[in-house]
Amino acid sequence: MLVSLPAALALVGAACLVDAAPSPARPLTIELTKRDLGLKNADGSVNIAGLEAQTVALSRKYNRNRNNFRYHVFGEAPSPESRMVREKRASAGTIQLTEQSMSVWTGQVYVGTPAVPFNIYFDTGSSDFTIASIACGSSCGTKQRYNYTASSTAVRTARTVTTTFVDGTSSSGNLYTDTVTIAGVTANQQALVAASSLSSTVADIASDGLMGLAFASLSGAYTSSFMFTVNSQGTAAYPYFSMRLNNNGPSEMTFGAFNRLRSASGNPRWYQLATDSGTYTYWQFGMAAPWVNGKTALATPTNHIIDSGTTLIVAPPSSAAEFWSHVPGSAVYNSNFWTFPCASPPQVDFAFSRLTLQRWSVSQNSFNLGYLAQDPTRCVGAVIGQNLGLGSSWILGDAFLTNVYVVHDVANKRIGLAIPR
Repeated sequence: MLVSLPAALALVGAACLVDAAPSPARPLTIELTKRDLGLKNADGSVNIAGLEAQTVALSRKYNRNRNNFRYHVFGEAPSPESRMVREKRASAGTIQLTEQSMSVWTGQVYVGTPAVPFNIYFDTGSSDFTIASIACGSSCGTKQRYNYTASSTAVRTARTVTTTFVDGTSSSGNLYTDTVTIAGVTANQQALVAASSLSSTVADIASDGLMGLAFASLSGAYTSSFMFTVNSQGTAAYPYFSMRLNNNGPSEMTFGAFNRLRSASGNPRWYQLATDSGTYTYWQFGMAAPWVNGKTALATPTNHIIDSGTTLIVAPPSSAAEFWSHVPGSAVYNSNFWTFPCASPPQVDFAFSRLTLQRWSVSQNSFNLGYLAQDPTRCVGAVIGQNLGLGSSWILGDAFLTNVYVVHDVANKRIGLAIPR
């Protein structure tokens, strides 16, 4: 549900929303709702099938991102679905991706004139804005449909674009531009894809669409995501969007500033973004590395991507094995996952610079995905091994993000982290 900061906080809003000086628009906050992940079984044990389903979705999503990047930057024709995606799907057997096996953070977004509310899934690991179209039939279930003929600000282009939806499956539809507003911040002529069909696996997921928030180089439409459009038009106080994800309390996004009320450490510590072949793609740290029990667990620091679209922390298989070699009592569970003794969880941190002046901790609750049904003394860890075609890069999903307050600066190409409260 869309809400502004509570009335009790409004009196101190100017002090609490950092950088909220007089500006074209007042930054506001929306609540985020996290849908039931279903990553644990009824008896409390970890749902391995649900975790494997997430690896399938990740393969699809990052394969499409890679194709988009290489097409836009190098002019390479998009390749067919990669072998690794096909193999992963085959190994998953009859696993069905459902709302219960997804990590979905949703909030309300208004589209068109007059404005129509949509319940949208926010994903910092992709770049297209996709919503269901009135042309979509039963595959869109009960989702709110976008009707461009009812919006006076809608412009239909001649392009058809294929994007990735919540579960990583493909969707396609016409490319439009229209007015989009989130928490009182407006982007005019924002690009969006109105999907004419969706995979049957997402028909009942409680989200009307997906809003990617990464860079245009990953976009199937090769268009700017919401906050980049806002920045170019000067319709927000500052070029930030900020995110506090919390499994056990309020979650929110702030546009045009960051909410000091959610930061226990004051102003964020800033890190410049890393690039791919000189091009900005993901919200990613360079020269980053994990630590285990106070010691570095990766010999060579590498890029780490922030992705609100996954629960997991994903590393190339060899890097994941190196990480787990530093965890006392760890053991391989299968090709993706490792276990550790539930009674002695490791202390896991991440450092995002060579100087390691600040390390950011992953709580034991976040790191522990649950115990094995066949052996309650063994727990599954959030760091997994998977080849996603990202070279040596890691992905930091909810297992990390629920432990920090994250500020994304679209103008200065940097990430800010703060200790949350």
